Amino acid sequence: MTIESQLAQLQQAATEQTEASVQLANNITEGLQEIDQVKQDIAQTYQTVNQNNQALNDWQTQSGSVNLKDLNGNSHTLPTLKSLIADAQSVNPHPHVMTKAQFDALRDMRKQQYAGSGFVEWGKHNYSANNVNVNEGIWQYIAPSVRNTLIMGEAASNKIAGTSNTIYPVVNIDGVTHHVSRVAHTSTQSILKFPSAPDGTKTYDSASGTVTQHSNAEAAFAAETDSNKVITSRKDLVFLESWHEKIADKDVVYPLGNVQYGANNYKGIALRNNLVAQGYSAFGEWDTGTKGHGIKWSSLTEAQKAIFLGEPEHNIYYDPKAKAYIQVRYRMRVIEGLGGGFDYTYPVHVTASWRPKAGSYSKYFNARGKNITAIDYYSESLGYGYFNPLNNIQRTITNKGDFEGFGTRKMLGHDSKCFAIPIALVQRLNQGAYHPTYNPLGTAYVWNGSTTVNWYNQYYKISSTKQAFIDIPTNGNGEGSILSGSSGRHDQYKYHDAIYAGQLEDLRLSAKKQNVNELREETMRKAVAGTLRGKSKVPFTHIKKAGSFTKRSDTAYETHSSFNPSQWRLSFEVSNSTFGNSGGSFNGYKTGADKPSGDWVYYVGSNGQSFLSASIVHFSYGENQHYFLPWIEDDINGQTLTSVRESIRQQVDEFFPIGTDIDVYVIKADEIDAEFDSLPWVDIIGSPENIAATFPDGVVGQWIPTIPDGTSKSYQLNKKAVSTSPTLYVTDDNGSTWIQTGSTIHPYANIRNVAPSAGKVELWCYEAKAKFTEAASLSKLLNMSSDVWSGNYSQPSLGNRLKESLIDKSGGADRDNPRGYYKLEYKNIDDIHISTRVEHQPKHAPITDLSPNTEAVKSIYSIVEKSGLMYLQLNGAELKYQYKEVLPVNSSILQAYSKGKLYHFVVGAFKGLVVQLLMDVTCIMEEKCYLNSEGEIVSFTTGNVIGIASSAKGSWGDDQTIPIIDGENTKTDLNGNTVKVFSHHTLFPIGIAHNG
Repeated sequence: MTIESQLAQLQQAATEQTEASVQLANNITEGLQEIDQVKQDIAQTYQTVNQNNQALNDWQTQSGSVNLKDLNGNSHTLPTLKSLIADAQSVNPHPHVMTKAQFDALRDMRKQQYAGSGFVEWGKHNYSANNVNVNEGIWQYIAPSVRNTLIMGEAASNKIAGTSNTIYPVVNIDGVTHHVSRVAHTSTQSILKFPSAPDGTKTYDSASGTVTQHSNAEAAFAAETDSNKVITSRKDLVFLESWHEKIADKDVVYPLGNVQYGANNYKGIALRNNLVAQGYSAFGEWDTGTKGHGIKWSSLTEAQKAIFLGEPEHNIYYDPKAKAYIQVRYRMRVIEGLGGGFDYTYPVHVTASWRPKAGSYSKYFNARGKNITAIDYYSESLGYGYFNPLNNIQRTITNKGDFEGFGTRKMLGHDSKCFAIPIALVQRLNQGAYHPTYNPLGTAYVWNGSTTVNWYNQYYKISSTKQAFIDIPTNGNGEGSILSGSSGRHDQYKYHDAIYAGQLEDLRLSAKKQNVNELREETMRKAVAGTLRGKSKVPFTHIKKAGSFTKRSDTAYETHSSFNPSQWRLSFEVSNSTFGNSGGSFNGYKTGADKPSGDWVYYVGSNGQSFLSASIVHFSYGENQHYFLPWIEDDINGQTLTSVRESIRQQVDEFFPIGTDIDVYVIKADEIDAEFDSLPWVDIIGSPENIAATFPDGVVGQWIPTIPDGTSKSYQLNKKAVSTSPTLYVTDDNGSTWIQTGSTIHPYANIRNVAPSAGKVELWCYEAKAKFTEAASLSKLLNMSSDVWSGNYSQPSLGNRLKESLIDKSGGADRDNPRGYYKLEYKNIDDIHISTRVEHQPKHAPITDLSPNTEAVKSIYSIVEKSGLMYLQLNGAELKYQYKEVLPVNSSILQAYSKGKLYHFVVGAFKGLVVQLLMDVTCIMEEKCYLNSEGEIVSFTTGNVIGIASSAKGSWGDDQTIPIIDGENTKTDLNGNTVKVFSHHTLFPIGIAHNG
């Protein structure tokens, strides 16, 4: 290589090295510039972070807003935490309490869940021997410390019973769940307080609706007019009132929303009972003592407020529109009755606002809600508003089961929300002296000026209702009170200040959507067991001598379609009539049904003979004609066969020959104005003329139409006696002297076999149970059983009370029917009705195993809807056993058979079979018919059963069908007997109808 070449290479390398160095220098310079920029960026970021850190500190601690910057230097304005909290509190100051929207959503959900307003849980009751429960969760307690009270729920420390899931009642009303606990009590019991029983010092004017308190009973009775009467009988109404109210209005909060809260402490928070006027907590305007415990809201710490706000049972929500806390509150209300009847109990039957009687112009019940003055009745000058039923046009919210308050003078609650649900009606006794004529509801002994005596005392007798309220002890002895421990009464009701289970009409309804199949079977089980509650009045019998005449002709039989109350009658000519020319009448029948209990006409002749009739058509028509309608056993409104009537006509002439002087007595059984489930019953024994002389102003009870004459007779009691040991009052001198004694009732037949002398008058006093069904038209069908129940046993717990309620017969067999239920073989029903066509009548298997020594009853049962409520409907018939002649026949020859007769096949293919024919037929039986598996004879041609297996001794005459009718009527059975047929509903509803 030449030197030039080497120099050229060196120069080239030097150039390249120089360029590389320059490049390196450039790169270093650029790197230093980048480092400087990063340093500047880091400094800027640090400054931004430092500024944001201060802003974050301000965001946590200051009000208003702060600015935060991002890495690009952009500024962002944010509200501080305090501002966010303030904004949140403007919507709901305490996020852990529900807003109105949330609370209303829960209400709507419950309205979908439940059938209507009512009881979700009944609560428990006490099971001690002396503490009788009315139904689940409500019970009587008789003690000096709890006079005029009833109890709902129980305390865990006591003897508790019941099927409820909670110890106290839980109520749904307009979708709000109320925990009904500690009403006027420190425990989970709720004490329902009542006003004192009537004492004869108040009058009620039915024309003006005015109640007047008088200074004493004497002044009250002196003020009586045709319309203004002293209150001696009364029903008190119990209901639950619920309303929405701003807590700030009174600055008070109540545990559970219960303004009658009885305890003075709630979870360590001391409560006071003097924060609101007493009337706010009162049960009624008569109550000046009840004071509910609450606490001032403004005095609570945040932690204490959180307790009330965080527990849903206190029913507090926040309304952002009102910017206020709202509590849904409740009180128990007890309204003192005005006397007279009470038929308006549920909010479904009518459109009129709530008052004691739906069809009257009596005062409405006042709606109180948030108002502090206790006023019970709404009038033109008093009250805040009234309650409206479901179908009233003034209602704004439609719920089944409740009344809605309508404020006419004052607001009743926040957003006008105020509701009520009925709980009970209580029949009260009174504080007067007991007397069977002048004061049957009295409880005290009579005061003779120096000591207490019984109503029948020989030397001192009262003679007016006024006297029963004036001549009473005032020294604490014999007052008929719990404290006195003594009573002038002879029955199960001793004290006027006790609320007995038998006085109570339970109006509570379940809020739940009940399964109709389960409800049907459970209700029928209770019906057979006799535990369904009912109500009836006690009769009061007046016996008056209506007049006299002399019989001047034989008795004539007449019939005509225009005759009333029946299409036939008997008559004879008379003279010397004290009736004059009287076309007046006395009707012991009621149209379309049988003779009402207790009404009779009694004829007694100068020859000592007597005769009972049912009605007088004309007392003395034209002064010389007497028309009457005799009473015939099993006659229903005069439908008995002419042959029987003819025998009665002959009997009248046999008893009363021409020329006999006859006295006529009218026996009229009215009713006292009081209703009970457990009846204080009295049967009256004696001849009408002796009873009229003993009790000229009438007497409580019902006459047994058997005339004593000193010979032994069976006296059938008018009602089934609960106990076989009645109390008897006996006189043989028309009431001048009496003796009190005991006796025994036959436990099965419900009779007394005794031989009172002709001059005796006796009162038999015993406890009886009221009917719990009533005749009713067919209603909308919800569900129907596939069984027929039948029974006639004497025990009320095994069907006797049900039988008496359905057919009004009180006797019973000496053994139970071991089967009780029989299968329906055919029923024709559509979506809402049972068919009433005769050919579609439900058919059932033969009823066997009934004891033949007393009448029986059979019935199908179903759930029906009436006015939005559910009832048990019973359709059936009375059964009568009849011993009959059995005719021997041959099934292989042509022979005539008659409907209802008994045949014993002694020859032929059917040999040995005993049957009762269901129709007239002439045939060779074994060629035209066959035997089915039930032993019935069935036509080959039609497939119809024409004969049923029967006992060789007799039969029930049952055609194995269930008549479907409205109300009550009769039919002729296969034995030719007249038997009662019926459609009945339970007296009280058993649930709220629903579509779920």
